[in-house]
Amino acid sequence: MAVTTVGTVIDNAKLVLQEVTSAGTRWTNEELIGWLNEAYQAIVQLKPDASSVNETITLDPGTKQSIPDDGLRLIDVVRNTATDSDKLGILVTSRRALDTTRRSWHADDESVNIEQFVFDDQDPTHFYVYPPAATGAEIEIIYSSVPSAHDASGGLSAIESDTIKLNDSYVPAITDYILYRAYSKDADHAANLQRAQMHLEAYMNSLGQKVQVDRRTSPNSPDLQDSHYGRRPPQQG
Repeated sequence: MAVTTVGTVIDNAKLVLQEVTSAGTRWTNEELIGWLNEAYQAIVQLKPDASSVNETITLDPGTKQSIPDDGLRLIDVVRNTATDSDKLGILVTSRRALDTTRRSWHADDESVNIEQFVFDDQDPTHFYVYPPAATGAEIEIIYSSVPSAHDASGGLSAIESDTIKLNDSYVPAITDYILYRAYSKDADHAANLQRAQMHLEAYMNSLGQKVQVDRRTSPNSPDLQDSHYGRRPPQQG
């Protein structure tokens, strides 16, 4: 959960920009807040799990399903949650595997006990379930969602105490993105164009490093799994 405020991020950006007026002269507060909102979108496009949502959804009858309207892409399907289901976990499979072994799977008997799901990266807001979902089927999913925008219409003072909508670890990337967009506004000047490119590179590098660290420290990391499995149990007595 984030503790960094919108006001802190905007103040940090204004400090680098040497924008000393409260409302902003060359770069207004409204512009900076707009680029903060844009930073959320840019970050989640490159790292969907930066804004992941774990939610239970009710399935439509049949095989084809959609993630909630605020979703960007499906990340995972976890388990059955309907009261009269068996509550078992749900495994990922491929459409080719189902089409090859059971061509009529879309027309099979419906059930509240979903066993498998199919996801296609080319259609990230939809997925398919097997067996086909019966009325009342519910499952737990994880999906990526772009955070709602901060409303700049009331000025910075109205939202400066609000916390940012991504984890605090993304503050450097957010700040560099805002500075990249700010200096791009004056890109006719060679020095500002260079600074814009510098902050864009810093933004990309920050996200790249975040991806690498997350992979290394993930409980699913082979290195961490080996270290856990290799530990001897504590001695008794």
